[in-house]
Formats: sequence, structure tokens, C-alpha cells
Amino acid sequence: MKIGLEAIYDKNTKILILGSAPSVKSLELQQYYANKGNQFWKIIAECLNTTDPIDYEKRLDLLVQNQIGLWDIYSHFDKIGSSDSNFKQTKLNNFETLLSVVSIKLIIANGDKAYQEIIKSTIFEDYTVIKCLSTSGANNGKAQERKIEWKKTLQRLLD
Repeated sequence: MKIGLEAIYDKNTKILILGSAPSVKSLELQQYYANKGNQFWKIIAECLNTTDPIDYEKRLDLLVQNQIGLWDIYSHFDKIGSSDSNFKQTKLNNFETLLSVVSIKLIIANGDKAYQEIIKSTIFEDYTVIKCLSTSGANNGKAQERKIEWKKTLQRLLD
């Protein structure tokens, strides 16, 4: 099985964004949302009223500075390609450690697959969870609706 990426967070993290698992390109580069078609970084920058720093380490700094953490639902997975519909085998990340050291106020599911796993898991039952439209390039036909949804959701805690 493929192994996902490490969690991005610090002790001040209040918002945790959870995707399903890294794309083929993200695994190759060892960077979240590395596929050029994925709009995650563009959306985050717009929601934070800044420009996308492009540099991956600066992107991660932008998240942490704004009390936003990033991880995926699956730690290990088998799937063909990058589509969330192609998972063959999965193993959930161990969220206990992360959730015990930070005071998460909101969990944002980046798309349906992440959301379905979150609501099935009892570890998240005491958290506010909001599903946002996936930032995947396959979802770019809903770009305007997606941007509005993400901005509204992030503003709940950033104001």
C-alpha cells in the first residue's frame, strides 16, 4: 500500500482540513495538493486575502500562521490513479495524538470521500465538521460555488 503524507499543524491549530489521500503527483513530490489542476492553494490564499506564495514551505507557513492544519483521512491506501472513486484498500490515520495536543474548533472535509470517513468515525463525533466541495481539478466546473463555500466556512473561525 502507498503511504500518505505527515500532518501539518502546531499547538495553535484551530481548523483541521482533511482530504482523503494524496494524488499520484502529491506522492511523487511529497507535497499536499501538488497536482496543478487542484485549486486548494489558490482557494486558501483567496480565503485568507493574500496571494499564493507558490513555494511549498511558504504555503505550509501560511496555513500554520492562520491556525490551519492539514492532513488526510488515510495513512495507507491502495488505489488506481488519483480519483477518490478508485480506492481498493485503506487504513485510517491515527488521529488520537493530533487531537490530544491541539484544540480543534472546526474540521473541514475536502470533498465527499473525506467527509464520509469522518462521519463514520467516532473519534470526530464531538467536533464540528463541515464538508466543502473538493478542490480537485475534477471539480473545477463548480469553481465559483466552491470558492464561496470555502470562504464562508473558513471565515467562521478566522474573523
